[in-house]
Amino acid sequence: MSIKDRFSRLTPFQKNLCVWSLVGAGALFIVVVGYKVSRSPVAERARNQEKTREISLEPDLIQKTMLREQRKEIEAMQAQIAKLTKSEENRSRAIVPPPPVAPKSQLPEIPSADQVAHSATTVPPYGSVMPPRYPAPPPVHTPPPPKEEEKIIGGIGILSSQNPTPSAAKEPADKKKAERTVYLPPSFMEAMLLTGFDASTSGEGKNNPEPLLLRIQAPAVLPNDVKANLRGCFIIAEAVGKLNKERADVRLVSLSCIGRKGQAVIDATVKGFVTDSDSKVGLSGRVVSKMGAATARAVVAGIFGGAGNALQASTITQSTTALGSTSVVNADQLTKSAAGGGLAEGSKTLHDLYLDLAKQATPVIEVGAAKKVTVVVSEGKELAIKNFGNEAL
Repeated sequence: MSIKDRFSRLTPFQKNLCVWSLVGAGALFIVVVGYKVSRSPVAERARNQEKTREISLEPDLIQKTMLREQRKEIEAMQAQIAKLTKSEENRSRAIVPPPPVAPKSQLPEIPSADQVAHSATTVPPYGSVMPPRYPAPPPVHTPPPPKEEEKIIGGIGILSSQNPTPSAAKEPADKKKAERTVYLPPSFMEAMLLTGFDASTSGEGKNNPEPLLLRIQAPAVLPNDVKANLRGCFIIAEAVGKLNKERADVRLVSLSCIGRKGQAVIDATVKGFVTDSDSKVGLSGRVVSKMGAATARAVVAGIFGGAGNALQASTITQSTTALGSTSVVNADQLTKSAAGGGLAEGSKTLHDLYLDLAKQATPVIEVGAAKKVTVVVSEGKELAIKNFGNEAL
């Protein structure tokens, strides 16, 4: 049987498969033949020659391009340098004034021999100062503006004469004591809070304020730019809490100072107040309330008391007669009635105790130590100086 007969007996699918197989085999043959031809030595040699030619041409182009760019950069720099030099010349011309034109004058006369000899004899000796040709104008002294100096009064001390006069020795002791005073007018000064405190906000706390200690850090500022050196003095004050402002109002109690050598002491009562760093009266603090636990316990005790009363009432039988109403405890519920009565009485006692603790644990204003404040003396005070030891300082 021939190939043509065999092909005619195949189905259409088989015929298509054979045709496409032949086409694929032919394409594969063409690809293989082309690959071998491209890998032949002749093709490799031709390809290398083309690459060599391309590489040999590239350096010339690169050198020309680089030279052209460098030339452009050099020309740009030269233009910029020329521009800068022109600007500098214009600026120097604008700053430096032109030299003054000397007026036309006659030529100087030639001195004679006698004049030269006379000038030689009148030359001052070596080292002496030549007198000025023209007298210099007298210097003008402008007085400096007056400085407003602050007056600082020194520390606490007693001024006494080394050799007292007989009249001063005959003065009574009361008069001498009355003269040893210092008047402190209304003033303000910077201070440091040395002790922290908890100022109560209840009525009992107002009757019993919290004490605190202040130390003056700078001289007191008096009226008319006058300062008093009270640095280092102590101030005792009292604080009361204000819940509506969340601040503690501080009132001054006393001022205590001592001399540098310990020979004079000031301890007097003063009136004033303290301001915080925000320049408001009183010291700002943190509101602390510890009455919540005591109040909750009082409520729980009240609940237990009510339960005891209910338990005791459940054991009582009330009867109404012509004589009135009577309450009778059932004989079989005596134990239950006793337990209810005891629970009610004990809960009432605890309720009163916790209620008292809640009243005592009122909110307080907590203020810490080492706080910078300003002490204001609101009323002038005559401070008496107490002397100790020798009066002559």
